[in-house]
Amino acid sequence: MGKPDFKAFKQIFDTIDTDRSGKIDRNELQKALALMQLDMDKETIDQMLHLVDQDNDGQMDFEEFCVFVNVCENADPETPASVLFYAADLDYSGSIDRQELIKIFQKIDVNINKQQSEQIMADAADNADGSISYPMFLKLMDAMSQ
Repeated sequence: MGKPDFKAFKQIFDTIDTDRSGKIDRNELQKALALMQLDMDKETIDQMLHLVDQDNDGQMDFEEFCVFVNVCENADPETPASVLFYAADLDYSGSIDRQELIKIFQKIDVNINKQQSEQIMADAADNADGSISYPMFLKLMDAMSQ
């Protein structure tokens, strides 16, 4: 997994944004997915939009669209924790830092404060920079679901 090809993503984004609003709404996304013969039901599209929608306006701007594509390209759709990881990895580093962890917990309605997030990071961080790797994130999500 490397940094996204933002130039190519921008061309795709502009094609999907048929009303030229600078945002992609659910209907535009659904039409684009259908054209690409990707079967994603409305509920799944809404869930994905919710995960990547950082400003909670119900649409995707270009940056949010890049995260969406990252999730689609890298996540295992059968593993919710995988989808969460790639939705949270906003800097495409391949790991989750404390700020990314807090944002994804907010998206899935898990309320944690700064002290709790620091404790989770201290317990789970397995990278030299203090971030959480993909395998450790999967373990963390599994432990939290127990």
